Amino acid sequence: MKFGKYILGLAIVAASLSLTSCDQDNEGAIFEGPALANVSFTQKAINTETEESTMTIPVVVTRNYSTEPYTATITMTDASGNNFKLQNNQVTFAAGEQKAQTAVVITDIQEGNLYTCKLQLSDADVQTANQFENQIHSMTIEVLRRAWISLGMAHYNSPEWWEEEFDVEVKQAEGTNLYKLIGLFQAGYDISFTIEDNKVYVPKQVSWVHSGYGPVSLCGYAGDNNYAGPYDPETKTATLDLVHTVSAGSFGDYVDYLTMP
Repeated sequence: MKFGKYILGLAIVAASLSLTSCDQDNEGAIFEGPALANVSFTQKAINTETEESTMTIPVVVTRNYSTEPYTATITMTDASGNNFKLQNNQVTFAAGEQKAQTAVVITDIQEGNLYTCKLQLSDADVQTANQFENQIHSMTIEVLRRAWISLGMAHYNSPEWWEEEFDVEVKQAEGTNLYKLIGLFQAGYDISFTIEDNKVYVPKQVSWVHSGYGPVSLCGYAGDNNYAGPYDPETKTATLDLVHTVSAGSFGDYVDYLTMP
């Protein structure tokens, strides 16, 4: 994992200072009255790509604090073929535990094909929803295998968000204007973007996982359609205005700079 001291230090400080006040309001509301466990997936959808023929995708389930153990049941439906396997259709929370995890394994992934499935919590789990929080009781998974070509090492400068600069591998989807930065902020979380008419677009995607707030997403914040900023073909430098969010709120937007190989 890159930026160890920042993930454990800066990110936690940023969360306490910069997250919107609605997070505090939600935390207070959870404990008013007979709040139920609110068993929930952490994401509504996972849309990802791979260059490999096999992929394992973690599936995280959460609940409110409870002194009682609990077992949630997950059903897989609408799988496109026999490529999908749910490692365990039940996840068990120990007393006091608020996160539990299983995984979806996808095998025999063929290049150019899109693979999809849907996961659903049991009726009993859905009944644990409370009036104070959103509950995600179903989620979809989409996996696409493309042919990617390595362009070499790009240079990434994050003067405010990480206060760091470093080199990162960049790949291009063959025959397209789609690129990705390999493990930009955390191993396993590649950041995809497109360059069109010297404009850079960064769709919303998970960039790393915070130990307390969960998945941290980023996306372009400079304009419509996830526009992040301009690309200068002479210097090969992109200016990226990116906003960083978690389920509780936003860390705000920061400007980073990417110099292509």
